[in-house]
Amino acid sequence: MDYETIKTELRNKGYSMSMIADALGCTPVNVHQVCQGKNNSYRVAKAVATTLELTVNDVFPTSYQDVQNFPTSRAERVEALKQRLAS
Repeated sequence: MDYETIKTELRNKGYSMSMIADALGCTPVNVHQVCQGKNNSYRVAKAVATTLELTVNDVFPTSYQDVQNFPTSRAERVEALKQRLAS
């Protein structure tokens, strides 16, 4: 999807990029840049796709093809890594 389509679809659902930014605790500029393809953030891309009730691949078909969804949080993976490296 291009930037204008994302913006229109969000508006049609009653949302905006700044609302997504508020929900994520990031800046609206960050969300706009991800939607414009100027910046990469899987977390932001997933939030946009979820808001649109689509997959990340539907909204950003060329940007996040190789990104894996991990079943655990980043903090849990970092803790597990610390334990492995301490051994």
